[in-house]
Amino acid sequence: MPTQTHPDTSISPRVGPGFVALLTLAYVGAFSAFVPLLSIIVPLQAQQVSVVDKVGLLGVATAWGAGVASLANLAAGWGSDRTRSAWGRRRPWILLGLVGVLAAYGLIGAARTPAGLIVGVIAFQLAFNLMFAPLTAILADRVPDAQKGRVAAFLGLGAPMGAATGVLIAGPALPDAGARLAALGVIVAACVLPLLLAWKEPAAQLLDRPRRSRLHFTADFGFAWMSRFCFQIAASVINAFMLFYLADHARYAEQFPGQSAESGLARLIAFSTVLIVASGFVGGLLSDRLGSRRRFILAASVILAAGLTIFALWPQWPGPLVGYALYGVGFGLYTTVDAALVAQVLPSRRDAARDLGVMNLTNTLPAVAAPLLALLALGPDRSDWPTLMAFSAGAALVGGLLVMAVRHVR
Repeated sequence: MPTQTHPDTSISPRVGPGFVALLTLAYVGAFSAFVPLLSIIVPLQAQQVSVVDKVGLLGVATAWGAGVASLANLAAGWGSDRTRSAWGRRRPWILLGLVGVLAAYGLIGAARTPAGLIVGVIAFQLAFNLMFAPLTAILADRVPDAQKGRVAAFLGLGAPMGAATGVLIAGPALPDAGARLAALGVIVAACVLPLLLAWKEPAAQLLDRPRRSRLHFTADFGFAWMSRFCFQIAASVINAFMLFYLADHARYAEQFPGQSAESGLARLIAFSTVLIVASGFVGGLLSDRLGSRRRFILAASVILAAGLTIFALWPQWPGPLVGYALYGVGFGLYTTVDAALVAQVLPSRRDAARDLGVMNLTNTLPAVAAPLLALLALGPDRSDWPTLMAFSAGAALVGGLLVMAVRHVR
């Protein structure tokens, strides 16, 4: 593979706190758009429309959605790299995706059949990735390498704050899917619109003519891709199936009479949010200060794998609490530092959104693989949760080891 170079870019000027605040808020909106939806609302809808095999329906919907997401992210990234308009390269696509996300919420809320739910999830993944691909490219577009860890630490607030939105929508004040989706739509729009309205892309990006570019990748990019792919298999299992783990294996409602599994998951998410934020900030700041990314990513994979192992071996309370705490620390540390590392190993920053679309396959393909892994590991009676968690822990460890092969970023 070619040597890691960035011949088509200049050093980006430092970014100020106002820009970081707008971008962070937009990230919070993006993660709020999909984390509560895919971890709480869609599983509950699957349970309503398919009482016979809710796990199977959720797996099929997740796999189809992830497949569409992969193609949509690549297309939106490539398209936004080449878009020239008065609104810039990224903002038109973000706006289009936001409108589509709100429309997809309506489809999911109205679903009364398995097919209807699958269509709704596919529509959501299509629209969400039209928004998310150009949004994630802004870090590479605008932030210099010396600030990437620090800014990525703030952007890392997106995942835990988006997950914390699940606490709001799982409460008794919003008793059905329609009310939850309406509230979610308001939150997402309120977070994303300020960036669209207040941020102005630099004039050089607006006037620069798109060029034909050759698709090529470096060895560092390849190892970073494989590392994240393995890590995201573990994260996808938790995101998609943790609600059913609590309900069917940990038997949360039996351990806490009068409480539902979704309320238990919301509490675990709220608890882990603090740990995700803290570990993400510590990792982002220290990785900038020490000029080292790989060791933090390896440590994160070990911590996250330890949490999954506890899920496998200790379903009685407080086992899930301890496991989710370790998962939160590992997840926060990994996502922040890995975002900074990936932004540094992009083959071409002129085509940042396209290359990030390729990297985003490490989010969408695991979302296809995770349901298949779950169906195989859980067995025909859908009950072998220890095996599923053990396989996921192994995937996380492999991801941490693979990143050590990256050479041009410490």
